[in-house]
This record gives sequence, structure tokens and C-alpha cells, in this order.
Amino acid sequence: MFAKERFLGVDFGTESIKAVELELRGGHPFLVNYGEALLSAPHDSRKPAVRSFREDVAIKFRALLERLQPETRSICISMPSFLGLISLIEFPEMTDAELEEAVRFEARKYIPSALEDVSLSWESLGTKVPADGESGAGAHRKTEVLLVAALNKDVWQYEGYVSSVGYDIKLLELETFSITRSVIGSDPGTFLVIDIGARAANLILVEEGYVKKSRSIDAGGRDITRSLAESLNISVDRADTLKKSAKDFLNAKDVAVIFPAIEAIVNEAGRMVESWKTTRPEGKIDSIVLSGGTGRLTGLIEYLSKKLDLPVKLSDPWRSISYAPILQPKIELIGASFSAAIGLALYAVTESGKKKRD
Repeated sequence: MFAKERFLGVDFGTESIKAVELELRGGHPFLVNYGEALLSAPHDSRKPAVRSFREDVAIKFRALLERLQPETRSICISMPSFLGLISLIEFPEMTDAELEEAVRFEARKYIPSALEDVSLSWESLGTKVPADGESGAGAHRKTEVLLVAALNKDVWQYEGYVSSVGYDIKLLELETFSITRSVIGSDPGTFLVIDIGARAANLILVEEGYVKKSRSIDAGGRDITRSLAESLNISVDRADTLKKSAKDFLNAKDVAVIFPAIEAIVNEAGRMVESWKTTRPEGKIDSIVLSGGTGRLTGLIEYLSKKLDLPVKLSDPWRSISYAPILQPKIELIGASFSAAIGLALYAVTESGKKKRD
């Protein structure tokens, strides 16, 4: 009867599966367990694959749970952002029933697949007066709606991973929202989160805690490692070690390395910033927040700040979580690479609190 409730978040990435288990101690989230299972590297095309990517994920996921032995059978999970679509749509102010009908009608313009093949969700973010400054009784207020969609086949795939091990899904969402929950939370202001994963980079514009824009581009840590290996004529393993070192390959004058992936991220970030200024001429972006394992790349903060003319800071997804002091060196090492898993576990904590208050 004195057992403490546990909250488990599992982030299904392209190179690894990460898990974080929390419990409440003194009303505060406390880290009781975490782990990572590395997925097999892409197979050499000259050799037959031992098993498919899906089979590898299922096997590694089961192994990770067996190692962690979590004290809950309910899981919050995320899938890669590039598997979904996120769009901010404006509608004239209307009733909830009218809005639901309007959203489904408008969704056809944004989703390239038939709606019956798509898992669709939306959230009203409130109303606002248009940016032209018109106000008063004659102003035409707009309702902002965040539309989120993913193909059913992809949703079913991730649901299958969980059902195959006998666990229950409490939440399935795109990692965009999990990352935002841990690195921004309810912080006031407007931020551009740049999360650089192994395969792709997620650029998330967050206003007052709400996701307003999201882009996923095919440029990630693997591309940066590959560029470094080719420029220095070294092995990929050696390049990966150098990438994680204190050597600055972005700003140092004595080393000229061009990273197309980083330039793609900078260009997309610039477009998002300019687009936001157009829709919010009275507002400003407070800072860029770096997340993901590659966010710790030496010199990246300085480089992005110069290119985008905005303050840049490294995210701290562990800021709201307590943990044993002995884990401090490890937490500093893994940094923001567990952002999505942390955000998922925090969702479960929050929902549990709401139920108890109700």
C-alpha cells in the first residue's frame, strides 16, 4: 500500500531507444531509472541483412525493458517527428462543433494522404486579433488550431512494439512535443528549439509553451560526422570521436571544414525566424535553444549566434528532475540526448497529478 507510482517515457529514435523512469519524492520528479539500447547500424548493401529495422527495434526494446525492470506497465512513447505533420491553421472565431468540422475539412489541404489512412488530432490554442493591429468590436478575431497528423501504418507500428511486450500505451506523440515539454516547459517567451538527432534535425518554434511551427529536415549528426571524416580523410569512428571533443571545427581559422548539414539547419532556421517575424511583427524570438546529442558540438553555440543574430543556449532537460548526486557526471555526459524520453515521463507525472486533484 506504500508503493510509489512510477512514470515511464520511451523515445524511439533512429539510432537508439531511450527510456527514463521517474517517481515523485516530496512532490518532485526523481530519476529512478534510465537506459539506452543502441540499434544496429545500417547494413552494408554488399552483405545480406541479418534482420530488418523493425525486427531490430522490437528485439532491442524488449531487451531494454528486461534490463530496466520498470515498476509500471504503462508507457508514454514518441516516434520521430519526420513521420508526422504539424501545421498551425487560423479559423474565424466559431463554436467548438463548427471548429471540429472546419478542421477536418481544412486538413485535406495539408495532408497528402486520404484522411481514413491518417491519425489526426488537433488542439485549439485560443483566439487572437490579426497582426494588422485592428482591435475593438469590429476586429475579426482568429482561432489558432494546431493540427497534428501521422499515417496510421506508422502509428500502428509503434503501438505494436508496446503491445508485443505486454505494456499499455498512455501516450503516443511525435517527439516534437516531448522535446518541447522537457526543454521549454511553460517558460514565458518565444523560442526556436533546434534538436539535432542522428538522422534529422527538428526545428520547433515555441510561443508561451505552445508549439506553433515545426520543421524536420534530413540533416543530422551522422551527416556532420561524415563531413568531418571526408574533410580530414579519417575514419568515421575517428571523426565521431573528434566531433565529441573540445576541438572547434566551426569557428577555428586554422581548420576549414564545411558542414552542409549545419548550413541546411542554419538556412531553415533563418527562414522560420523571418516567417515568424512576418506573422508576429510586434513580437520577438527570445533565444535559440539547442537540444539533442549534437547540440553539444564545440563551437556550435557561437556559430549559430553569429549566423542567426540571436542568443543561443544549450538546453537542460534535467532541470526539473532530481537524481542521486553520484549520477551527476553521467547526466552531464548524456546532456540533452534524453530530452524526448524525459518529456514523455514528465507528461505521465503531470497527468497523474491532474487525476489526483480531480
